[in-house]
Amino acid sequence: MKIVTAVVNNPVFIQIQYYTLKKYMKCDYEFIVFNDAKSFPDYSNGGDITIKNTIEETCKKLGIICINIPNKQHIKQIDASARTADSMNFILKFQDKFPDKYLLLDSDMFLIDNFDLTDYENYDCAIVLQQPIKIKYFWNNIYI
Repeated sequence: MKIVTAVVNNPVFIQIQYYTLKKYMKCDYEFIVFNDAKSFPDYSNGGDITIKNTIEETCKKLGIICINIPNKQHIKQIDASARTADSMNFILKFQDKFPDKYLLLDSDMFLIDNFDLTDYENYDCAIVLQQPIKIKYFWNNIYI
């Protein structure tokens, strides 16, 4: 199983996820961080271009795989929903290329109790559906 998260601006959350996963995840897993921090001054990093490197260093220190999401197109694209869609599509392509069971957690979501994947073995997926407008889609903060 692979547990993935996309981090944009808070490397501290990587450590919290890492340690809560170690404590509460009741199966073997590989934790992968998709680094969506910008290497240019941006509203998502408060103008701090060092966050991208800090995320890489945090992952390296903890032994976590860190994959940088190409995001230079975000210099001109300021819509947060479109940026999120870019990131989620990049992660989806990774999942297609490396088939496995996946748990996606948003970077600010943490386990607070035991999590056993066997509870979901008889399902194709576990999602939360949203429909804020006429389009239904699954909430990208947590899915299996």
